[in-house]
Amino acid sequence: MQRDLTRYLFIGDFDSLLLGLFSKRGEVIWVSSPEEALNQTGIFSIIMLEKKSFSYEISKELSVHYPQTPIIVNNGDKPDEPPSSVRFVQFHKILSNEIAREEKLARTELRVEELRRVHSEAKKMLILLHDHPDPDSIASALALRTLLKRNRQTAIIGHLGEKISRPENVAMIELLEIELEELTHKDIKGFDSIALVDVQPPYFGDLVSEVDTVIDHHPQLGSYKARFSEIKAEEGATSTILTRYLRAAQVDISERLATALLYGIKTDTISLNRDANPDDVEAFTFLYPSANLGLLRRIERAEMPPLELKSFGQALANHWIQNGIFFVNLGRVEREYLVPKMADFGIQVKGIEWSVAFGVVSNSHLVISVRNVGYIKSAGRLVRDLFKEIGSAGGHRSAAKAVISLKKVRKTIGKGSQEHIKKWVTDLFIKAITEKIEEEH
Repeated sequence: MQRDLTRYLFIGDFDSLLLGLFSKRGEVIWVSSPEEALNQTGIFSIIMLEKKSFSYEISKELSVHYPQTPIIVNNGDKPDEPPSSVRFVQFHKILSNEIAREEKLARTELRVEELRRVHSEAKKMLILLHDHPDPDSIASALALRTLLKRNRQTAIIGHLGEKISRPENVAMIELLEIELEELTHKDIKGFDSIALVDVQPPYFGDLVSEVDTVIDHHPQLGSYKARFSEIKAEEGATSTILTRYLRAAQVDISERLATALLYGIKTDTISLNRDANPDDVEAFTFLYPSANLGLLRRIERAEMPPLELKSFGQALANHWIQNGIFFVNLGRVEREYLVPKMADFGIQVKGIEWSVAFGVVSNSHLVISVRNVGYIKSAGRLVRDLFKEIGSAGGHRSAAKAVISLKKVRKTIGKGSQEHIKKWVTDLFIKAITEKIEEEH
């Protein structure tokens, strides 16, 4: 299959060195005036406009003539209110690797405009998170609301789950003064526009069938319709995607928002050590100088109640290691966050490549949290293969989660006692992981 040719349109006086640089990357069309540019045919990847040739009128004409092509003004000083999809880049950056980033941001700005159009007519908008919002989802929702130029009255951030209880998440919400609404299924019908961040429609079953926007870093989950969709499974955090959107739209990121996004990336990638790629590192580096690091340390040092500390210790006492897999059964727990916390702890044990923690939450559903070292079989794929037919399951290469109702558990294994669940989960993972090892050898 023949690849599409990359084409660049240069308008004005440009150095031959710059033209030579781009000619190695694709076809270069060089014209002396905007009028000549408007007579060109075909599709261009990017338009480079010399600063002497720039004006608001010219940029508008070019945008109309080439609606899907971003414009970069060479060596220009950015106006107070720059036109949409026009970026102003210093000349030395154009001759360096910075141009690749600027191209990416310019293309993303076109997506931002598309996203804004989707929600432009909404009077009452909902930004919906998964049932147990974590820092990445909360920060992403805050970023999306900022990107859409909305406030607490015109765009509510909400979730359907129980009250947030994980100490760090509670601290984040309180210290950054973020308002989250606890919604019922009936409440959702009252919104005329819905956006999902860090989650996809199938997660909610039939409860949320029609949405306008989906922005997520988890792998594609089933099929669904959305007017705008951005699924980037290669990113370590949804906060990374939203940071790029904010930068592309040239939005000022406040200290509060920078702190939230930085924490979102940090928690979902375990300080850039899990499932992080260059985009996550770049976003983290960009946000770091603007974030309130003192406040961030206070969030991370959130206190765990003594009663929950006792539950943590009891769970740790009930662990076992089999076939190199760390297992821990928390039994019945009131706070779901203790399950992934135990899984995180287990993967730190010497010689362990897989950690599986599970417990019954609210006496209604089994939660299974899985971790691996990141360079072996994807935890997310493994969990989906094992549980997608009976519950909600998915995740990333090194971290995954499954939620199964106790009714489905009993139907699957015949009984729902702790011993039966323990044997079922242990046997399932040992078999699945052992089979994978045998396949590789």
